[in-house]
Amino acid sequence: MLLPSIEVAVRHAPAADRAELHSLRARTYQVAAASFTRQDQADAAWVASDRALQAAEMAGKPLEVVAGLFRMAHAFMRQQQMDQAEQAAKSAVEVLDPRAEDPACPPEELSLLGAMNLVLAVINAREGNRPQTHAHLTRAEGIAERLGEDRNDFDTEFGPTNVQLHAVSTAVELGDAGLALEVAAEVDAGGLSTERQARFLLDVARAHAQRRHVGEATAALLEAETVAPEQVHDHHLAREIVRDLVQLSNRRVPDALRELAERCAVI
Repeated sequence: MLLPSIEVAVRHAPAADRAELHSLRARTYQVAAASFTRQDQADAAWVASDRALQAAEMAGKPLEVVAGLFRMAHAFMRQQQMDQAEQAAKSAVEVLDPRAEDPACPPEELSLLGAMNLVLAVINAREGNRPQTHAHLTRAEGIAERLGEDRNDFDTEFGPTNVQLHAVSTAVELGDAGLALEVAAEVDAGGLSTERQARFLLDVARAHAQRRHVGEATAALLEAETVAPEQVHDHHLAREIVRDLVQLSNRRVPDALRELAERCAVI
């Protein structure tokens, strides 16, 4: 109901109020894009992020435009369109990088720049490009140290902790399960959103699954389920992990794993 009412308001509001309404419209579509991405509705996420970009441009809010690109990059990644995702993220980095050289660069801009570097790290990890993965992680780590705290500008949750989480995620993508588990052991994700906590635990489960640790992987999945049950039950990645663990177990599927697989509709 919210999106149509904002669209109507933009069309009928006095000209003096439209910039503020376009800004609200941009933020609302960003939320929608993030939600659709988490629900594996990549096409809807792309449409929402595209409308967020348009609204941010009409509002004259450059940082909102960059935030829209952040959501668009995630939508492209979910669609497995890595070239488009990389293009969206790189276009934002090219704008923000020169501004970040200013010692007085606002933290909101630094957060967006750091978040975009994490997106690029994940993209390169999925493509098996280790040097670029580590380069973007190092850049993000430096920005996080400069901020000195976990923030949530434009719902990016960027900060030192999120950089650690992405170090785990990219290590898993590159097949470095041992490194992923070493880094994960030092992470305290309790201050982040339940979505990020659950995704971190999914990556821990993936790392254990790569090492054929069925019990440890199941424990991580069950912990993620207590944090965000809908994410574990519906996310394609979680379902793939559960399916792999069932196959690894052969005929001796532990009861806890079997029950989880049933809740995820895997078996």
